[in-house]
Amino acid sequence: MAAPPLKLKPRIIYGPVNSRRLGSSLGLNILPFRYKACPFNCLYCQYGFTGARGYTLSLEEKELPTESDVTRALEEALIEYPLVSYLTFSGNGEPTLHPQFSRMVDAVKHVRDRVNPEIKVAILSNSALVGIEAVREGLRKLDIRYMKLDVGDEELFRRFNRPHPEIDYETILNGLKSLGDITIQSLFAGGPNGNAGEKAVEAWISRIAEIKPRECHIYSLDRPAADRTLTPLYRDDLEKIKYQAEKLSGVTVKVFER
Repeated sequence: MAAPPLKLKPRIIYGPVNSRRLGSSLGLNILPFRYKACPFNCLYCQYGFTGARGYTLSLEEKELPTESDVTRALEEALIEYPLVSYLTFSGNGEPTLHPQFSRMVDAVKHVRDRVNPEIKVAILSNSALVGIEAVREGLRKLDIRYMKLDVGDEELFRRFNRPHPEIDYETILNGLKSLGDITIQSLFAGGPNGNAGEKAVEAWISRIAEIKPRECHIYSLDRPAADRTLTPLYRDDLEKIKYQAEKLSGVTVKVFER
């Protein structure tokens, strides 16, 4: 029997989570606890498909943690874990959906500075709202920005990431370019609905060459995807993408087995 999707985070702070990219990290969930909130409906999402309630560009603030909620939860967590390496905005969907995202970043950094200024504040974002200047303002305040880009053209973007109708691929590209110092994360999957075909990879590489991020992190499935027809790539497959991308874009690419 296939494993079920991951459970949603039931609180603001979760972890510490240990990973090869971020070391020891406390996750920050500033989204609803009862449903996934994401303007994408990616075929590979480990939380399953996005329900109608969360598939939106606006959320009711009464369902979201407030600035004081986040400050209080983080202060309590850092009493127990003052030496974590990162505080990472992630959680039950896309963190930049929170209408007070920029202020949340300020609040987290203020607590961080009082407890341990050496901790980095990061985000795992799907880049959906990076075209909005107010969102980029909040993103620029972060120490580390991990931004998603899985595909190289609008057509595959619509089929693989399945964004909200108001989200435009070119707007995301322009937002990523203007944001500057970022790391691009990309998931590659095989199967009839995947994004790992030769032409798809070539198109993605051309976009990486345009954006010129600090580096790219690529990986494949290691948990059940929402679309069970997707298949994981082997390490050798990812290494081929890495070699080709580095050769054609000049950007450093790292392969991660999640």
